[in-house]
This record gives sequence, structure tokens and C-alpha cells, in this order.
Amino acid sequence: MTKINPFKPNSPVPTGMFAGRYDELDELEKGLFQTKNGHSTHYLITGERGIGKSSLMMYLKFVSTGDIDSIKYGKFNFLTINIVLSDRTDLVTLIKLIEKNISRELGKVEKVRKFLSDTWEFVQRIKVMDSSIDKAQNDSDVDLLIDDFSYSLSETCKRIIVPKKDEEQNARDGIVFFIDEADNASPNLRIGYFFKVVTELLQQHSCNNIMFVVAGLPELIEKLSISHESSIRLFNQLLIKELSTLEREYVIDKGIESGNKINQEKTTISGAAKTVISNISEGYPHFIQQFSYSAFDHDSDGEISEDDAIQSAFKTGGALDAIGDRYYSSYFYEKIKSDEYRQVLSIMAEKMNSWIKKSEIRAKFTGDDKTLSNALVALTKRKIILKNHSRIGEYRLQQRGFAFWIKLFGNRKK
Repeated sequence: MTKINPFKPNSPVPTGMFAGRYDELDELEKGLFQTKNGHSTHYLITGERGIGKSSLMMYLKFVSTGDIDSIKYGKFNFLTINIVLSDRTDLVTLIKLIEKNISRELGKVEKVRKFLSDTWEFVQRIKVMDSSIDKAQNDSDVDLLIDDFSYSLSETCKRIIVPKKDEEQNARDGIVFFIDEADNASPNLRIGYFFKVVTELLQQHSCNNIMFVVAGLPELIEKLSISHESSIRLFNQLLIKELSTLEREYVIDKGIESGNKINQEKTTISGAAKTVISNISEGYPHFIQQFSYSAFDHDSDGEISEDDAIQSAFKTGGALDAIGDRYYSSYFYEKIKSDEYRQVLSIMAEKMNSWIKKSEIRAKFTGDDKTLSNALVALTKRKIILKNHSRIGEYRLQQRGFAFWIKLFGNRKK
């Protein structure tokens, strides 16, 4: 009998399998409480790919809207706006997306639709401004656009906090913006400048019930600073780290439990199999989902064994291969054009993600010293490897999974 696989490696972790992050959720819920009571609080969530930023944001969204009770503060009732940035998202596009989402959420009542149409009327005007803003980067146009946007946003927020008669069903605690993959922000977006000016203008308009939650890779911090030095100070920063061993096993158990609720044929998993998945996932929630998904799919007798977990992880087309396609392949092929640079990574992979001395790499490297030095500088700059700042001349790969992938699949053509 074909069973439905409950694990979801290609999407944020379902709330039922969400584990850990207690301290982070406690801090974020405190921010919701502050914002609800007129003290806007903003957050910057950073971490490596697959670490669970999007899953944390999704869980917080359900808390924000009241679909899930908070840990300490009961139910919230915020309007939530979800935006995923790409390198094509400019300022005009971002504002249009926000207006569209607000209209979609609130425009069910005729009086509200009329209010939104009048309040966000400037959005229709910016169609003719697109080319000048995108190409000429005209500062006055940008400032006028942000000013109009901030005023309209503040008026909308006030309207839903204290609604008029016949609009009570739209009453909310405020607005929470979830902006994901913000590290993709292009220079045209001026992301740091945008947040700095908007938050200041909202305060000037006496609007203190709006919260920005911005997530991305660690390099997002640099992008914000380049755009506006002091923009970082707007945010409380949360660095998301790996799940603990107990939290990893909780995720696996909840997935099996979820599968047994929807499948007639039940599945169990051995402790040894959970240990394998826990160890090779390194505590990255996305990786836990992928290794668990592949092990569940590989199982043929209703019990996921240690052998199921190992074979499904390392075979061609297995979990590590799938993770590599999504995370590691671009590091190894697209960001590196030199076979000699790839050789450096292959040598480093022999030590997994332990520190390795430059002299150890040189002993096995077939190129010259200058090429090796250039490779180490380039790979460090592109954040493909890490440099040991406490010991000169030592480097390592960021993850054991990357080392495994290089050793198993690195010689395969793209």
C-alpha cells in the first residue's frame, strides 16, 4: 500500500512539527505584545540556509493572527502581510505588493474598499514613475514615494485599530510585516534606507502599532548597513542556530505521528535510525525533513531502520543528493569557475568540517602557491569556507553535509 509521506523538505516546517526556538518565540511574542500596546518593535532574523527562518516566521504568523495562542500573552489579532523579496524587487514593486495584500485582506466591506482606494490612490500614480525611480535613482522621487507610502500605511493601521461602525469585523491589534529572503534585496530597493525612513515617518504620524519582521542570510546585515548605516539599530537581532538533539528527535517523532494519523498502514522508527538522521542533519530543520522524508520513502516493512536511514541518505538520488541540488551545487559549480578552486574544497572535505591548515591543503594541491592563496581568499569572501580568526592559516567547510556531498557527488558533472 502506498503511504502518504508526512515530511515536507521543500516547504516551511508544518506548525505541528515545529520544535524548539522557545527563547526566540518568547522574544518575538514580547514584540507583538509591545506593538499591540503602541510600542512598535522590529526584528531581524538571520541564519544559514535550511536553519528554519521561514518556519519560525510561519509559526509566528499563526500566533500573530490568533490561530495559535502565544506562550504568555493569549491571543493576538494582527493583520499580517507576507512578502518574499527577490533580486528583481524594487521600491515600486514592494509598495505595490504591500498595497495589494492589504486590499486583499481588508477590502471585503464596501466602506473599507472605498477608504483603501482613496488612501492608497498614490499607488496608481507611481506607474508613471517606475522608469525614473528604477533607472535614474532620483532621490526626491524616492523620498516622495516613501512619504506617501508611510502616510497611507499609518492611516490604514489607525483605521483597523479603531474601526468605524459596520467595520468592527476588521478590528485588529495592528499590522505585522513578514519580509522573507531579504538578503536578495537589490541596491534599487535601498532596503536599509526604506526601513529607516518608514519607521521614522510612522512615528511622526503617531502610528506605533506596526511591526517589521525581516529574515535572511547573515549577509543581510551588511546590505542593510550599506543602504543606511543606522538601519541595523532599528531591529532586535535574532541569530537562529541548530536544533538540539532532543528537538531534532521531537521533529522526527511528530512527523511519524502525523503520518500514522493519515495512513492506514502504520510506521515506526528505531532509535538508531533517529540518531542517524539527527547526526547527519546537523540540527538544520530543512535537512531533518529531507533525511526523514527519504528514510520514510525508502522503508518497505513499516519500520524505518538504521539501514533505511543510511541508505536513503547517501544513495544517488537520496536525501544528501537532493539537499546538494538545492544548497551545495551552486557553491561548488555556479559560484566557482575554477577546477583548481574545486580541488581545494575536495581536499578540505577529507577533514569533513574540521579545521585544516593551509600547509595541509598545499601538500595535496596540484596548483601553485599563488593559486592556492587566491582560492582561499575567494572561497572565504564568498562565504563558501570559514577562516579561523583565532589561528592563522586555518580554514574549514561550514557543514559536514557539504563535505559528505563533495566526497560522494562533487566529481559528478553539473
